[in-house]
Amino acid sequence: MSFLSDTDKWFSRFRNRRGEQADSESADGDVVEQPKRRSDKDFEIGLDLSDLDQAELVEDLGGHLNIPGDPVTGDVRIFGKFRKNEIEELMDWSGIFEELRRKGFDDFQVDLQYLSELDQRIFVKENDHVLIHIRLKLANFRFRLHPGAPRKKFLYIDWLMTANPRARNFRPERLFPGQDLPGLGIFNQLSDFIANLAIGVGARGAFNIPEYFHDAMLFHRQFNFYDPLREAFFRAVIRDLRHQGARRISRAFSEGRILDLTGKVIEWTPGEMLSILSPEVEEMVWSREYFTRVVRELKRIRIRMLDESEKAPVNPTETRD
Repeated sequence: MSFLSDTDKWFSRFRNRRGEQADSESADGDVVEQPKRRSDKDFEIGLDLSDLDQAELVEDLGGHLNIPGDPVTGDVRIFGKFRKNEIEELMDWSGIFEELRRKGFDDFQVDLQYLSELDQRIFVKENDHVLIHIRLKLANFRFRLHPGAPRKKFLYIDWLMTANPRARNFRPERLFPGQDLPGLGIFNQLSDFIANLAIGVGARGAFNIPEYFHDAMLFHRQFNFYDPLREAFFRAVIRDLRHQGARRISRAFSEGRILDLTGKVIEWTPGEMLSILSPEVEEMVWSREYFTRVVRELKRIRIRMLDESEKAPVNPTETRD
């Protein structure tokens, strides 16, 4: 079984991949699905949102970002631009609706929510069940590792969940940490949709902050960690634990069973992953120096995983800052 057999290859080159089939070995489809219910405050803990500059974003969009919807009809506009019918057209064009119907969902509706200028959400629901939940923000990303570089507008994928409420007889052990239900297996279609949103708002790319290891696995074919040390650590985990599979590795991180060469427990900590659309920005970030640092760091990292029956050592955990 391949290491990626349990994941969708999402955001592969952040381009239109309509018609490409997801990995057929996955029975439950997506990885970043159905997170445990938490408050917005809980979700933001530990995540650096200092890169969000509201005033600059309003100016970038011609002052439209502070308009939640049409003052006459009350229709919500995502980023002050996309009405509900336009979101539906993009989803339909991306193949999302076709896949939902193929999976037996015939009575779904799109719902847009405007909670703040930097918190706008897209739902696809059937009856009381949420099938898709996307929370996006526009962010002027601060390239903190590149002093003097100007901020650039990026689409921040703050939250992305799909869930299949009709799933039956699935084994709990087949779920990833944070999942309550299997997903829908539609990440190729979602990638097309989000890519077109990014282009539509003039973003230079997209970024996300993966909460779990399996989240990062899902994004990694197109996204790299902005920090080369984090990128090296992630690649070292894949190199040393490839035979374990994504579910076991992610669960081991959650249970404190991932160790370094000295025997210290290593925790999974979030970090920004970028997918860059602008050649100019790409050349700056994914430079020769970046990959040289990744290779150099890889040579000194070794990772091992304890079996479930083994107890993790009693010592301070190490975080990857």
